Amino acid sequence: MTSNKIRGTRSGQRLGNSRRAAATVETAMLIPLLILVSLGATDVAQYINLAQSITNAARHGARFAARDTTLTVEEVELEVERVFGELFPQCTKEDLESALIIEVADLEGVMISSGMLGDISSGDPVSVQVKFDFDAIRWLKGWEYFGFELVQSKAIGRRE
Repeated sequence: MTSNKIRGTRSGQRLGNSRRAAATVETAMLIPLLILVSLGATDVAQYINLAQSITNAARHGARFAARDTTLTVEEVELEVERVFGELFPQCTKEDLESALIIEVADLEGVMISSGMLGDISSGDPVSVQVKFDFDAIRWLKGWEYFGFELVQSKAIGRRE
């Protein structure tokens, strides 16, 4: 009777060891997948945050361009660049300027070639379109799996 007890213990130990080994292998296989999913979710969240920030910057630019005290397109561009500088303090000014495209247009969507917002009559719409290269602030540079490149937003305001 004692020999059966010993045999049961030994086979129980072997069974426990094989279960631990299987769990170790399963964990080793799942951890890279979990890390990949986590990094992907972080990248998508960062993209969504950037898209919202660009929308807010375009709205701010349109409000700024609509004021009668704003006289030139350059003033609007500098204001939008200032907003981006506050949103992304970790980026240098040069990086932001190279990644940022700001277009100010009139009623027909034609770029204001003279650079003077005074050429737009009071009550006429002025649009501000902001485009930003996502790779400039992306944490996971070189991952082109979703095609997130140029994020853009457009807002329209009426001149005072």
